[in-house]
Amino acid sequence: MMEMIAALALASAHQDGADARLDLFRQACLPHRQDMAAAAQALSRDGWDAVAEDDHAELSGTLARARAVAVDPDLQMENVFSVWGRTVEGRRYYVVLNRLTAVLAEAEDTDGDGILQEWEERDVLSLMGCGLWDFEADAAVNAEAVTAWIGAEPVQTVDLPGQIQAGTWNVHALYPGTGEIHVGFIPDGSPYVAETRFSGVSITMSTWLPEPTDAVE
Repeated sequence: MMEMIAALALASAHQDGADARLDLFRQACLPHRQDMAAAAQALSRDGWDAVAEDDHAELSGTLARARAVAVDPDLQMENVFSVWGRTVEGRRYYVVLNRLTAVLAEAEDTDGDGILQEWEERDVLSLMGCGLWDFEADAAVNAEAVTAWIGAEPVQTVDLPGQIQAGTWNVHALYPGTGEIHVGFIPDGSPYVAETRFSGVSITMSTWLPEPTDAVE
């Protein structure tokens, strides 16, 4: 039943000029954008399956790159990933959830008064990311559909035919705590594939968590 509903939604989206991948992203990433556990539970209820990172070659490459770039040797960090897959109308989609936690500063009585002031407390950065990936895509997401949804033009665009098409939309006013949504398309054969480790479509966002976790000790 869930797949039938999804298929009908996809068909409707194609008819009205919207983009089904954008709908899947919104359903997967927005309702629980500040709660990774709740987001995972919702994905499971909506027909997504937890999958291994090697479920697709480009998926494993993308995650390997994500781990490599999210490293600062001067900080104590933890980056936790949760990977989900779903097939709709024969097309395989992936959703990746992640929580990045970094200790920016340890608690320290810097003025030596014996009292730990607010500005001397442990400073922990905690972000939750969510993204939709379509590695089989042969066309970019409909940028007009993104603009219509957000109600504003992109703040940055890249349009290099045959190489990369991308846009960044500021969504903080619409979704407090979430700064931007990034939408990109890299076709097969693009020189950017070597850098990004994937071809296809990605729609991603990151949200500040209201109360940093204690995952990093």
